[in-house]
Amino acid sequence: MTTTPQPWVTRQDLRLAIVTGLSAGFGLLSPIPYGYYLPMTTAAVLTSSYGSSIRLGGQRLLGSVMGVVVLFLFSKGLTLPLPLAIGLALGFTRLLGGALGMKVGYKVAGNIIVMGWVVHSESETSWGALRLMWTALGIVISLWATRWIWPSQTIADLHQLQAGLLHAIADVLKQEARMRDGTSNAPGHGSAPDNRHRTWLQQLTVIRQKRQEAQLELGLNPERHPLAQLWSQLDWLSSQGITVAVGLTNLPMVMATHEPIQNLYEQQSHVLQRMVELLQKLEQELRRLGSGNHHDFRADRLRPALQNLQTEGSRLDQLLNSLSTASRHDLPPNQLRQVILHNALIEQLIVIGDGLAMLTSSTPGTEPIPAVVSGAESRPRHRRHD
Repeated sequence: MTTTPQPWVTRQDLRLAIVTGLSAGFGLLSPIPYGYYLPMTTAAVLTSSYGSSIRLGGQRLLGSVMGVVVLFLFSKGLTLPLPLAIGLALGFTRLLGGALGMKVGYKVAGNIIVMGWVVHSESETSWGALRLMWTALGIVISLWATRWIWPSQTIADLHQLQAGLLHAIADVLKQEARMRDGTSNAPGHGSAPDNRHRTWLQQLTVIRQKRQEAQLELGLNPERHPLAQLWSQLDWLSSQGITVAVGLTNLPMVMATHEPIQNLYEQQSHVLQRMVELLQKLEQELRRLGSGNHHDFRADRLRPALQNLQTEGSRLDQLLNSLSTASRHDLPPNQLRQVILHNALIEQLIVIGDGLAMLTSSTPGTEPIPAVVSGAESRPRHRRHD
């Protein structure tokens, strides 16, 4: 098994070198003393992802504040021998850092305590304040660099992958719609759906792996970010869509020899077309996110397509009831079961539409799609299974 060779220098390495070098020049040329703490901060905080940088920056800033406070309290409040006083201060810092759940910040605090007490004892107050200032500035510069200097393309790539999978599912549903309204000259279902199913599952696995990487770009508490919630809903949509598309292509269709079945197939085609329209709108929105501002998702743009799907779904329910009454004695039981199974799969598309109604925008000031739209209140639905 061959592996792709890793490059000697990546864009993240170049970004770190550039930002740290410029920070060093600015800090050393600044008339404000102790400017060398600026490049030290950027070198420690600036990573390949925004989320990692903000976590490291938060730890470093909290550790710096804790170190300055402990230094002031122990150096001014204790009259113990220096080795014993520093040992107590460091022990207290470690206990406090553990209580706060700090991973690396307590090390920064310990460094401040030792340096401030031993090297800067005559000006520890002003030194501590200036170090906090340089540290905070370095964190801000690092976070800015992760967003504007060769930013990560993980989120954009994830949106493009999601859009590609939705496009593939929409193509299959479009073909199924044509088979039901008689406009398709394609032969019956063959062995291709099995290969397609495996391909889709592989794509879904890649998307889930990419999603874990993309969550690092969302900062603190990524699970609460609107984009993380969107990705979770898209994962459910893709999984359900694959199940429906594969089920429709693998399940043989009953010949439309009865008028009720012809009418049912025609209405099923309308539902499939509306679902294709909805998936295409969602695909367009995802591709827009993948090529531009990937934090600006507008769920309300799906509302017209979603309402069309719900309307056609209500009509499909009515035709299914009439079919069960009119064709119970005209169709053999096995064919009637096939018709009902086909319809149940298409009904699942309406359930998917109900799930899409819960999508929320990631843009401030926009409204989510209403959970229930016109015509959907009295229609029975299958339960959603995550």
